[in-house]
Amino acid sequence: MDFKVLNQKIAIPSANGVLFPHFGRAPEITIFTVVAGLVTATEVLTPPEHEHGVLPRFLAGLNCTDVICGGIGAGAVELLNQLGIKIHGGAPELPVAQIMEQYLNGTIVYGNSACSHDGCHHEH
Repeated sequence: MDFKVLNQKIAIPSANGVLFPHFGRAPEITIFTVVAGLVTATEVLTPPEHEHGVLPRFLAGLNCTDVICGGIGAGAVELLNQLGIKIHGGAPELPVAQIMEQYLNGTIVYGNSACSHDGCHHEH
């Protein structure tokens, strides 16, 4: 892990303290403030209603620098990239505190983050 970035605000889509597998449909977002590699604050927020582009802009408004998530659609990836938010997709469905510990220790194992709309049961 490269801690040249001294301050990060990391968002993890979650439900009951566990990573929620689909970025745009999470019932809550857990935000970790990280300073010099240490978590200094944690908050759980209710995201806005699901609509394309809303969640990335919501996270940008909170000054999030990173997103750790499971599955994420191409549109969200594109918008997060445009907003300068780094994406760490394909994270496992574990308690968010465990994910943060693994992330900070550089031991997190990522899987597939692709999210096809056919398999996500989106209502477009």
